[in-house]
Amino acid sequence: MKNLLIILFLVVTIKYLWADEISSNGLICNIEQDDSKRVTHKKLIYHFDNGIVYAVQVDKQNFPNTINKILISQYSYDNEQINWEGENSAKTIKYYATLNKENHILNLEYFFVSGSKTENNTKKSLYCSLMSWDKIEATLSN
Repeated sequence: MKNLLIILFLVVTIKYLWADEISSNGLICNIEQDDSKRVTHKKLIYHFDNGIVYAVQVDKQNFPNTINKILISQYSYDNEQINWEGENSAKTIKYYATLNKENHILNLEYFFVSGSKTENNTKKSLYCSLMSWDKIEATLSN
């Protein structure tokens, strides 16, 4: 009985610790763009906080830089991945995001919905860095 209680305690503690590992962290993904575009290295940034995922935008026209967070949705996770879904502001494109926690590859699958001129769906994979939000925030405010 004592061993069963210890195992139960460890399982609950490990699950709680893993939840804390995701919450208050962020994700920075590099988007490679065509050479013809003016901005060649754009970043996709997310912040995970208490079950909610936010898209992060940085306004570099002011000093110090202004960091804005846009609510996307709730996220779910298991031992292998973090999942969430979102849509663009015009609500014409919906996407599903899956982050592999082992190799930090973000898979995005876009679905074009009502009002879109395109019928094709798109899939993208991005290499990302998962790190503490404090570290990301320090990097972005420079």
